[in-house]
Amino acid sequence: MGDASGLHPPEARVPRDRRLTKRRILKDVGPLRFGEGHDTTFPYALAVATGAEYDWLMGSSGAAFTTTIDEAGWDPLAATPRDHDTFARAARASGVRLDPEPAPYDEDMRTLVLDRVIEAIDGHLPPLVFGLGGAPEYGLVVGYDEEGPTFFARTFFDKGDDPRRAGWPDFESEDRGGLIFLDKTAPPDRPHALREGIDAALAAGESSDRALTSWTAALRDDTRWSDAKHAGSAAFADHAMRSVLVDKRRAAARFLRAARGLLPNAPGADLLRAAESYGYSADAAAKGGVGAFDGSVAMRFIDAGHRRAWAKNLDLVRDNDREAREALASARKGMK
Repeated sequence: MGDASGLHPPEARVPRDRRLTKRRILKDVGPLRFGEGHDTTFPYALAVATGAEYDWLMGSSGAAFTTTIDEAGWDPLAATPRDHDTFARAARASGVRLDPEPAPYDEDMRTLVLDRVIEAIDGHLPPLVFGLGGAPEYGLVVGYDEEGPTFFARTFFDKGDDPRRAGWPDFESEDRGGLIFLDKTAPPDRPHALREGIDAALAAGESSDRALTSWTAALRDDTRWSDAKHAGSAAFADHAMRSVLVDKRRAAARFLRAARGLLPNAPGADLLRAAESYGYSADAAAKGGVGAFDGSVAMRFIDAGHRRAWAKNLDLVRDNDREAREALASARKGMK
């Protein structure tokens, strides 16, 4: 019959998927919201992108067990993980490799980036994006329209339920619109990921303990908050850090309970003991107040009595964390 492709004009021989997918948005990726139990943005964006369990990524990466703080600036962004090792463990636990593509993009790169975004969306493995719109947290590019082109994204700072629209000018730099593409690798080794998470928790124990100690010391230093304006802005930071801490410890408890089935009786019992202690940590942190931030939250923080009560709750968090790490250390000794 001959070469049927010769019957069609050259423009019709564009690959079929590019002819039919001029615009696509992943409808199953809904809005991202703080305060709903998924407040650590990198693991959550990665979980949504890959279909992995959020608690599993939080635990196996080690993020669920840590506490970090910016002592001088009181910047709430310091509460969430941003280090390479944590990201690498999370990626392995979700069965992908991270492939960052920092912005900005010149004309040649724009063609390549658009092609790769299309491939990722069509393959239901949306890329992560950092700082899109200015806020230095992670989100997802969930769609594209080749006309323009226009990109559609989900971030934790969107207004309303519709995806955010972005064009090339919005991809300004690595910190303002930097993309991270995901390449599938071998399926995750869950026992290995569990060991990595526990090792990370134990390695970060002292630094997490120091962060909690610093946090409570700052709360008890009334002179630091004598300026009502400064105390009011710090109230938001404290509230955000508290929300992240609750989220982390609840994820730690759920992760360890789920991981119990991967281990024999003795180490598994230690994991349950650690999970119970982390659950107590989450409960103690939540007593400081969680939920939406408003004026009443700021007014409570300005009150010295409230700050001292919150500091006592953080003391309980630190005590329970220590007990949890003792149980984790015992469990780790019984694991191969």
